[in-house]
Amino acid sequence: MINRGVRGSRRQRARMLFDRLPTKWLVTSVGAVLLALSAVVGGLDDAPVLPVPVIQGGDSHAGTELTIVVNSALLIDAFPEQSIVPEEGNRLLVVRATVENTTTEPRRLASGTTADTDSIGIAGIPGLADGAPPERILVIDDGSDSVVVQPGVPVELAYLWEIADDAAEAGDPVTVNLMDRDYISEGRLTYGGLYGDPVVGATLDVALGDVGAGVNQ
Repeated sequence: MINRGVRGSRRQRARMLFDRLPTKWLVTSVGAVLLALSAVVGGLDDAPVLPVPVIQGGDSHAGTELTIVVNSALLIDAFPEQSIVPEEGNRLLVVRATVENTTTEPRRLASGTTADTDSIGIAGIPGLADGAPPERILVIDDGSDSVVVQPGVPVELAYLWEIADDAAEAGDPVTVNLMDRDYISEGRLTYGGLYGDPVVGATLDVALGDVGAGVNQ
């Protein structure tokens, strides 16, 4: 038979030891137990990856910074007025899109390989990496390549890629990736908000047109 006095004294000593444990130890221990249990029942499995939305030409894609409507995609020989002439044997692939800045600060869309070009990419063109950013961005109204999209002012832009002459022809589909960046927080040491790396927010397939040497409008 168990002596109740001994059992009571053991409980008291255990209680005293428990009370002396630092709170952070208790929290850590409980957290470890819950994590272990969660892992056993599958609670730590990766969250399902949602498919990228597929939209139609003319539909708008509202991202965290920009709302974009793709108007067309076409092939053209050159933009001589802007001194944009591809190498011999190449042509220009152009995506025309209306872009509106939905933030409260101007957004600069620079040419080149900087993150600021990542509002539109293309895929499915031989010789170009899928998702390749544009080599140049022009304002269609004036041909300027100094693109600053002001808040609440839609502007039509031309995104340009140089491709091999035989890489695509009229009627071929091109996949247009509309990029987006997750908002992180207000910037402290930088101008404007802080955003994560660009990701594909939506895609659409567009049939290529061909305007040969160019168009007047």
